[in-house]
Amino acid sequence: LTKELEENNKRLEKLTLLDSLTEVYNHGCFQSILENQVSIAARKNLILSLLMVDVDYFKSFNDNHGHQAGDFILKELCKLMKKSLRDYDMLFLPEITGQEAQIVAEKLRESIAMHTFIINNKKYNVTVSIGLAEIEPAVCAFTKNDLINFADKALFESKDKGRNKVTLYGKRNI
Repeated sequence: LTKELEENNKRLEKLTLLDSLTEVYNHGCFQSILENQVSIAARKNLILSLLMVDVDYFKSFNDNHGHQAGDFILKELCKLMKKSLRDYDMLFLPEITGQEAQIVAEKLRESIAMHTFIINNKKYNVTVSIGLAEIEPAVCAFTKNDLINFADKALFESKDKGRNKVTLYGKRNI
């Protein structure tokens, strides 16, 4: 009975922390963990980088191929991303500089662009745009929201430069 209760509690915890479609951390969990990571970085004088990823032309993909195909793409994309990141990374990279994060992001972008998604014997290719930012909380008074905002601005710059790009906030070209 105790073992069954423990298993049920684990399932409940999973339901509250993970997105049911992609099985990656949901927004609330992400926000909480990021807040914690910013605190740790400030306390220990560490750098923290954040990646913001957006599927290029995803609305058009859904419109042209259907939402089930779009859901499949999201699930597969999350699996690819999990393979590309360290176990304790989400889309924030503790103790990784912006330049190091660019390398990680570029490998991630490239692996997605080169991957063929197969749905009902049909092949699809998708690309992503990635924005990234780094903070040193002990040096600068940045908050979690600042970090998100910087990564978001870099993401929009990637999209403005033609998509399927990686941009580090405040830097030009990658």
